[in-house]
Amino acid sequence: MKSLLVLVFMITFAHAIITIAPVEIGAKPGLSGKLSASLQTKRGNTDKDEYSGGLRIQYDSNTTYLFWGDVIGSYGEASGSTNTNKFYTHLRYLNKLNKESLIAEVFVQSEGNEFTNVKHRRLAGGGLRYKFSDSGFGKFFIGAGAFFEPIRYTSDIDPDESNIRINSYISYTKKFGDKSKVAYVGYYQPNTEDFEDIVISNGLELKIHVVEKLYITLQVYYDVDTKPAVGIEESDFTQKTLFLWEF
Repeated sequence: MKSLLVLVFMITFAHAIITIAPVEIGAKPGLSGKLSASLQTKRGNTDKDEYSGGLRIQYDSNTTYLFWGDVIGSYGEASGSTNTNKFYTHLRYLNKLNKESLIAEVFVQSEGNEFTNVKHRRLAGGGLRYKFSDSGFGKFFIGAGAFFEPIRYTSDIDPDESNIRINSYISYTKKFGDKSKVAYVGYYQPNTEDFEDIVISNGLELKIHVVEKLYITLQVYYDVDTKPAVGIEESDFTQKTLFLWEF
């Protein structure tokens, strides 16, 4: 049965992105990582190629701090024309402020997406995260902070931006079985100089253990940018299926 699941999902359209479930200090001590990759090729009525890859490396002190970084990229062509070209890198440092619930976070990020006219979006910020006690219904987290965000667009129509955004989020994760889990994260990020300029992100994830260190992850995203680049839709819906190898 597990072999059949692997075969089915290997031919399913997939993107590589690292799991959205919140990282906790002490959950996996020492150096570890996650690797995801996918390849789609179609020939005949449709000529299409898409390549995706993602890598996370983290170090967990098991007591007071944790550091992790993601590197993700996707590229695709259809009928000889590029239809996907994006990259994403993220580095984050977590530090416990008390024994259980309160965490300080510092992060930097860089990303670009040719098809939303973003040449590069870079940000740096920080904040606090609070974990509510686990009552058997799963783990709940809330976070609040801010970040600085310069954006450069590929089009001359869109002026460069330099924003300060409030960063608030809620997160939930629930394990089932020995190694599988479901997770949700939702971000609300208004511009401090224009509260009609809001970025909202929602992600829902189902992570299923297959065999050994191999997982299948099903992800659904709904994102809203109330003031995107000229000619770009305000909202995006994405469904992803991927393989994840932990080491």
